[in-house]
Amino acid sequence: MSKPHDDGDKKNAAKISNGSYSCLCGQWVRRILTLILLPNQIHYNQRPTMSFITEGFLFSSAMVILMLPFEFGLSSSEIKQIRKRDGGKQLHLAGIRSTILNHLILGPLTYDLTVRYCCLQHILPTVWQQAFAVVKFLLIENALYYCAHYLMHTRRLYWMHRFHHKFNVVVLPSSASAVSVPEFAFAYMTPFFAAAKFGSCDKPSAVAAVVLISAFNLIIHTPALEETFARYPWLFVSPSDHLTHHRQLTCHYSAPIFHFDRILLSLKELMYAIQKKIVK
Repeated sequence: MSKPHDDGDKKNAAKISNGSYSCLCGQWVRRILTLILLPNQIHYNQRPTMSFITEGFLFSSAMVILMLPFEFGLSSSEIKQIRKRDGGKQLHLAGIRSTILNHLILGPLTYDLTVRYCCLQHILPTVWQQAFAVVKFLLIENALYYCAHYLMHTRRLYWMHRFHHKFNVVVLPSSASAVSVPEFAFAYMTPFFAAAKFGSCDKPSAVAAVVLISAFNLIIHTPALEETFARYPWLFVSPSDHLTHHRQLTCHYSAPIFHFDRILLSLKELMYAIQKKIVK
């Protein structure tokens, strides 16, 4: 008779364990971002306390830590599912290797080039200006990623995107960055450079924007959140939208925040309606 009670205790213990694990990961991410940003926020014009490559490595490490509760907490059932499939264990390990390579080797290089050559070399004077710079970064990056992603679904460029779409039946948070090196350079690094430059971002606003992009990229690659975010605002990419893209390959090219498929379709319909009225 005590079995249901024991099962309930086990479930509660698992929830507490996952919650503690997530909190611990969150604390490490916050500490790393504080270590990167605070010294240069106060003494930006003085000699940096650490190299941008070192900062980039710490920042990229924080993004890997951010992935862990999504991967091994929220998506533990999907991990079991994919590892039961033929070649699933190898695919999961290949995805983790690709994520670590992109984050810890290409990530610091991207950070260094972005901060050194694309960001403003001074801190924006107000929080509102920094917030506006974050919004500009997100819009530019998401628009450029939409274009790059659409092009990678053409015959000429699909070769660089093929590995990412090996995660089609079962999608994992780690697959968000499990991409080939050419894809990472084309669809991740290049939009970051352009967004920081043309968004007139200082380092803190660029870092904040990339944290948001990384977080939402994990969210849209997490099947466990599909129902939680079922009533997502029309303007944004939901987990359901992006998981549908992984299953069908022919729709919802936008990621990870703004849904440019819908935005462009609405603009097209609006232009058609205006044209129709003018003709009448």
